[in-house]
Amino acid sequence: MYMVIILVLMSILAVIGTLHNKKTGNRFGFFVGGLFTLALIGVTGLALYDAFVGLQ
Repeated sequence: MYMVIILVLMSILAVIGTLHNKKTGNRFGFFVGGLFTLALIGVTGLALYDAFVGLQ
């Protein structure tokens, strides 16, 4: 369960970093960070689903 908590914290930080890149005008950082953020949110969603519902 501790790994899910770490993933949630990483997802929050990734979103904050992506929004910071957009705000400062860093287009390349926004693009790469956005792709990383989307992938990380997908993995985090799967981990949360597995933790609370369970994969059969």
